[in-house]
This record gives sequence, structure tokens and C-alpha cells, in this order.
Amino acid sequence: AATPHFYPISDTAEAFLARRDHCWSELSAKLGKDAPRILLGAEVQLCRGIDHLQQIRELCLGGTDVLLLELPGDFRFKQFERSLDALRYDCKLKVVIAHVDRYPELAEPILDAGFMGQLNASSLCTLFKKKRYYDWIENGSIVALGSDLHGIKTGYSEFLRAKDKLGSLYPEIMARTRSLLGK
Repeated sequence: AATPHFYPISDTAEAFLARRDHCWSELSAKLGKDAPRILLGAEVQLCRGIDHLQQIRELCLGGTDVLLLELPGDFRFKQFERSLDALRYDCKLKVVIAHVDRYPELAEPILDAGFMGQLNASSLCTLFKKKRYYDWIENGSIVALGSDLHGIKTGYSEFLRAKDKLGSLYPEIMARTRSLLGK
């Protein structure tokens, strides 16, 4: 999944989508036949009223109803609960919170409210807070693993290490991802 950052406070959806489509056109022209399938989406920073954005579905992952949201620095669940609920119930989107390992205390109430989370694979390769992450995986809150790569660099070695550490839990997470995406 290719999910460039979209910041609705400082950018328009139209401009973002045009840039993303242009970059995708250039990249896809250079991909070989054996390249993996890439789903386009966005990592959308949550803001109040995001549910009113006309292009919200165009920001979803690969033509699905899955929206990847990043929490803002000033996030407090009660302040954003209405927008989150509107995305889920009014817009009928499957909301996945990106990088829940970056802010576990802030993410906890969101996951407890039934929203889904994406966990950076690298977080499973450290000693800190791993028990919490495994609890989230085991209770079904984590529906995707991410590499959190930015730009052109290698970084999938941590993803492969996380896969080894997860053992039998890895196929469960991948099954959740496929199910979420309707694959």
C-alpha cells in the first residue's frame, strides 16, 4: 500500500490527489511485470470535520472503504470522537488508525471504542511496550502491519524480523488485512 501523507489543514484534497496521481503515473510506468500490486491510498491526518470532505472516499485505500488516519499532535479522544464516529457511521468507512505504537496511551481509547489499528512492524523489534502490542494483536484490534518507509530506502528487514517474532500471529494479521480490503 502506498499511503502518502495528506494534511487537510494545509492542503486541498484536489491538489493532493493530483500530485499522488501524477507520481503514481510516473512510478507505474517504470514498474516491471513482476512488481507487486500496489494499492494507492493516503495517510490522512485527522481533523475536526474531516467527514465533510467531498473526496474522502478517493483517499481510501485502493478503491475500498478503508481510510487510514493519522492522529494529530493535539489529539484527545473526546475532542475528535464526533468526527471519528461520523467517518464510521455517516460515511460508512472502515477507519484504521495509523502507527498506534507511536502513541499507545492516546490510541487505547480509540481501539477500545472499536476502531482498528495499524502497527509499525519496527515496534515489534524493540523491548518497549511489546506486551501491549501483542494484547492488541490477540484481541483483534490490529488489522495491518506497516513498514513506515518514507522515500527510497531499505527498511523491510524490520518487517521480516517482526514476522519472525509474531510467529503464528503473523498469518492472523495478514488474514485480517485481506478481509478488510475484501481480498
